[in-house]
Amino acid sequence: MEYKSLKKLFHMYGWDNIETEYNMRLNSYSSYVTDFIIHPIQDEKQQRDVEYPLFFILNRTLGINLEKVLKNSDKIKQLSSALPDIANEAYIKHLLINELQSTNETENIKSTKKEIAASLNKTKGENKRFDGLVNQYIMIENDDVEINSITDIRNIFDLIVASEILEKDLPDGNLFRKNSIGVYDNAKSKWIHRNEFNEPVIFEYLTIFLSFIKHYKAPDIYKILASHYMFEYIHPFYDGNGRVGRYILAKLLNDNLDSFTALTFSYVVNHNKNKYYKAFQEASDYFNKGEITNFIDDMMQLLIEGQNNIIETFENNTEIIKRLAQALDQQGLNKYDSDVLFILLQDKIFGSKYSRITIKGVKDIAGYSRNKVNEVIKKYESKLIKLKSNPVVYEVKDSYVQELLSMQNNTN
Repeated sequence: MEYKSLKKLFHMYGWDNIETEYNMRLNSYSSYVTDFIIHPIQDEKQQRDVEYPLFFILNRTLGINLEKVLKNSDKIKQLSSALPDIANEAYIKHLLINELQSTNETENIKSTKKEIAASLNKTKGENKRFDGLVNQYIMIENDDVEINSITDIRNIFDLIVASEILEKDLPDGNLFRKNSIGVYDNAKSKWIHRNEFNEPVIFEYLTIFLSFIKHYKAPDIYKILASHYMFEYIHPFYDGNGRVGRYILAKLLNDNLDSFTALTFSYVVNHNKNKYYKAFQEASDYFNKGEITNFIDDMMQLLIEGQNNIIETFENNTEIIKRLAQALDQQGLNKYDSDVLFILLQDKIFGSKYSRITIKGVKDIAGYSRNKVNEVIKKYESKLIKLKSNPVVYEVKDSYVQELLSMQNNTN
């Protein structure tokens, strides 16, 4: 049975019935009522004289989806742990490039995967305007990245998006914006979010937001997704809120689930923009009275979609890598040839064409001298494509991958 929003029930049964249902939900044994008070949106305006505490109900769907998220994360960790480090590192880079490109596209920021890869690869001589964004995401597993104080939020803004914000849209308060802000949907010619708060009120709301993350007693995944709504509701900046909010979400998901799940959310959002933005609009709607049960469920569905994609990629690519390893063994190659080629093949299958492993990286992983690695590269030059000279980067040709896989097909 569908868990209907209060807004749907209002249109079905009228205001009196919605008031009764609202009070039942708010005071239910399975409800989580927060200290975060919203002023809902009605007729494109923030209703400052109306207050609702943000709350959600632990219904059957949320319970089932939480179990899916946790089981998927365990499976992802299991699949990852069975692979060599090079495959995992290559896949993380692949996800990172997709994630950052997607979070930019969602906010209509013009960027290319090549630009993002240049920052990721620390390429010399490139215009690397996304260095801050990339570096912060690389550090996502680092305990030094903190979200403990209000100044931490401003620091994240400065590091990942400030350089991309027009001067007129930079914060004009001590840390955040001083004036009201809104999100206007040009396609629908209407305001879909309004926030009239000034900086002192923003400080108060961010204090509640941080306290909720750290101290509120509820399952962590529900808290993380609820906090994502809270941050976007506050909208502490004139521009860049979406990217900062999704970075905070990624950091929290990384700390509570796994880095692969954390690095795929924006990619899934970019392919489900309407669902993502509609979830925010519905959560802020006057008739939903601060309930975010369906918002959390929508975000969990996006999370599960991303996890399913990761699991499918892991399983398919792991099978391909096994077959390639067997094909190399069948050729009776010496240890040097086999090891160097297998590193390049793992990078080919799991990695991104925008961020291939360098020959120095191959040398470091294989533990061989540069001369020995160069000998292997020269020997198999016809099977490789030279992508760069400084640093030296080679990629395995598609035709060689197919050649090896066809050898396996012939032996099966």
